[in-house]
Amino acid sequence: MPHVTPLLADDPRRVGRYRLTGRIAGMHADGPAHPGSVPEGTAGMPADGPVYLGRSPEGGEVAVRLFKVDSIGDGAERDRFAAEAKAACRVAPFCAAQILGAGFEGGHAFLVSEYVAGPSLEEFVAEEGPWEGRDLLALAIGTATGLAAIHQAGLVHGDFGPEHVVLGPEGPRVVGFGITPPYGIATPAADLRAWVHTVLYAAAGGTADPEDPEDLALLPEPLRTLAVRCMSADPGDQPSARSLVLTLLGDDHPPAGVLGEGSRQAARVLVRPAAQAADPDPLPVRKRRSAAAWWVAGVAVCLAAIVAVILFVQNQSSSSPGAAKPPASAGPAGASSGPSPSAPLPTPAVRVPAALAGTWSGQVSQTNPTDVFQAQVYLAPGAKPGTVHYSGASFSCAGNLVPVSDSAGNLKLDQAIVQGPCAAGVVTVSRGPGNTLQFSFKGKQGPMATGTLDKS
Repeated sequence: MPHVTPLLADDPRRVGRYRLTGRIAGMHADGPAHPGSVPEGTAGMPADGPVYLGRSPEGGEVAVRLFKVDSIGDGAERDRFAAEAKAACRVAPFCAAQILGAGFEGGHAFLVSEYVAGPSLEEFVAEEGPWEGRDLLALAIGTATGLAAIHQAGLVHGDFGPEHVVLGPEGPRVVGFGITPPYGIATPAADLRAWVHTVLYAAAGGTADPEDPEDLALLPEPLRTLAVRCMSADPGDQPSARSLVLTLLGDDHPPAGVLGEGSRQAARVLVRPAAQAADPDPLPVRKRRSAAAWWVAGVAVCLAAIVAVILFVQNQSSSSPGAAKPPASAGPAGASSGPSPSAPLPTPAVRVPAALAGTWSGQVSQTNPTDVFQAQVYLAPGAKPGTVHYSGASFSCAGNLVPVSDSAGNLKLDQAIVQGPCAAGVVTVSRGPGNTLQFSFKGKQGPMATGTLDKS
């Protein structure tokens, strides 16, 4: 599990609106670098200070990362830091820890992200040994999906490695990414070279060299070929994170979008019968990674709420029509009586226009402008139900979206929550300027939520 130690005497007790409760060990610039990583403090990245465990006013746990102000530079550098932190908040919530906010206080700048509780890949491999088969492929898809989400926002990780993959209750999550755009040695290509080291680390049960043919042979195809391409010195041979995910998925046009389909495929390869989880060799030289119950239940998805809904829709597509609609209570982040029962979805009569079909994600806010959270919407083409996922500092929800009307370019969808404490209601979407989607939600009670989503 993550190592949280007490605050030191000279540590701040509060940063911005967040109350600090402890230090998260091993997550600052003084920590050991892994092969293939880009040292922080280089390539324009600010030098790290400590990372603290904090609590938001709403009660959710967050990670608060401090930077020395003098490492950020003059006013122009600070403006860029603020702008890039804002861009980081738009990273799609697929296998990457969300950035919740940033600011300046005292002699520090700070960056706030969601806190993912769970062991790092580094810790888990040290305890359980090498990964193989479907588990290794799932890890590769999940981590590549997280990097693709970061790169899609125009950012890079800059220090990717097994210590920055957390195996949380909702699956493998990429954490600790930087907020700098690609330049210098902190580039998307450097991230993917680090991805090779990370996947090979899991396959070998420890540090391995992708330039060593024996170590590289630990990776099955297509991982081995992709690793060679990522390590190539020729930029023309190097894949992007997005193309990496597409190759692993084996589908150039995934129906749920690249990131959404990456999450769905990760769930498929990780779920397996309990009888197959036992290790037949009780005394291997390197312990084989066992499929513990928490892993099957929790790490079966990169983003469990999104995946659960997509699988639910697929499994119910042949069921008879008719559904019990959950009762409404509050807005997306409001409380409700709990998850609704899994009932067959109604057959919608309204078709989703082709221009609106696909996966969209971005920030939405309620009446209070500080009440900001992430929304991800998948609109299935034609008359099929779609999905919605909300996540904030202290909650995560998922639901189904059934088209109910399409008038004057405004598509209305009935929102039925299937997981989490959010409320039922009506989602309205319309095409915005450029490649954007205007989003609004209204429940029978509670404030309206609005925002602009980008296509994933």
